[in-house]
Amino acid sequence: MSLKDLVDGAAGAIGSAASGAATPVEPNAERSALLDKLRAARAAFEGDRPTEAGGQWLAADDTGYVAFTPTRPDGQQMVIGGQAVTFWQAEDLPAMLDAFEAAISAGELDPQLTGSTPAGHSLPLERLAKR
Repeated sequence: MSLKDLVDGAAGAIGSAASGAATPVEPNAERSALLDKLRAARAAFEGDRPTEAGGQWLAADDTGYVAFTPTRPDGQQMVIGGQAVTFWQAEDLPAMLDAFEAAISAGELDPQLTGSTPAGHSLPLERLAKR
């Protein structure tokens, strides 16, 4: 066996291992799963069921603010305005959640959904703020 055969065999083995290591992420499937989590979080919050699946996304305090901590379908924190947690006045929450749903549907969060981590990507806070 020649040195060229050894190198070609090793290169082929590395190539096939690398191609199987990273399964491509389908943005539509990730968006759908994130929308399901958003709907569950909204229902849990509106029903005052914080321990229900999805209920951890929203937590109200007694000053009229709600902490919003969305997570990817794999459980990693999403980033909004450079933060993993944002705070909203309770009366602004429905409009903010509607804007977040629209951002998901429009693919604005795809960079956070399709990477191995959401690091390096952030949805601008202004995208969810009242206009």
